[in-house]
Amino acid sequence: MNPSSFVLAAVLAAAVPKATAADDLRIVNGPGQFEFTDQKGDATRSVTVFTYQPRRTTAATAPILFVMHGFHRSAKAYRDDWAYHADKHGFMVVAPLFEAKTWGSDYSYPSSKKAGAGQTSFHLIEHLFDAIKAATGNASAQYFIYGFSEGGQFVHRLVLTLPEARYARAVIGTPGWYTMPDFDTAWPYGLKHTQTDRVALKRIFERDVVLLLGEKDNDPNHPDLSKKAASMAEGLHRVARGQNFFRQAEARAKELHANFAWRLQMVPGVAHEPKKMSPTAAANVVAALRP
Repeated sequence: MNPSSFVLAAVLAAAVPKATAADDLRIVNGPGQFEFTDQKGDATRSVTVFTYQPRRTTAATAPILFVMHGFHRSAKAYRDDWAYHADKHGFMVVAPLFEAKTWGSDYSYPSSKKAGAGQTSFHLIEHLFDAIKAATGNASAQYFIYGFSEGGQFVHRLVLTLPEARYARAVIGTPGWYTMPDFDTAWPYGLKHTQTDRVALKRIFERDVVLLLGEKDNDPNHPDLSKKAASMAEGLHRVARGQNFFRQAEARAKELHANFAWRLQMVPGVAHEPKKMSPTAAANVVAALRP
């Protein structure tokens, strides 16, 4: 190739606009996946997004449910488990994978310093929701979100720190430890150093949030249970910690004169088992779809 050809090729390459997330995003019938880079937030890290679109609905009309994975980063397995519920009830499943090597603790308790810039993992969900809508023509004003274990940590912290988040119902599945609604305790165990204030917290308590706890998720020696001192202060196991969190939320809501709308639901016979928890979680999503 002669020098003038190199110059022309360089000019043409520069003239081609970079693809946006919406350009690259495809929701196919059945199982699918795509890569998403949050150009509105932290564009330095991407996520693989696993999807399931039931054939009984279209991507333009289906309600959108985000399913958040746990510590083992098994987003694809979560998507596959939820495909049954999606086929039965007609909602789209969106399961983003926050790789441990690139996201680490920024997945479920991101640095509070990035919150003001809209660069947290919580903001990514909001931006991914917009990207899916833009790519599919979906007109949903709100989404649904469920997370199990570390995914439950993710969901309850999104609820507590992103009061403008557009979820219609947030379902929290048995986290291992919590951010308490306490302004005197530093993040991530409390709300000190976050942007959430008393006015925002009052609004948060009045939103549609369900906490699910497996009745048998009470093993104090579970290998994935945090044994840090601050976690142990919340309770000896997941049931105790969840009940403690909910009691504190109720008490703080009363102090703030909030119309407390959160619910706690015990799931009989279930330990720390995502597949056994998903039917109850799905029932809560469906109930919100058809109130």
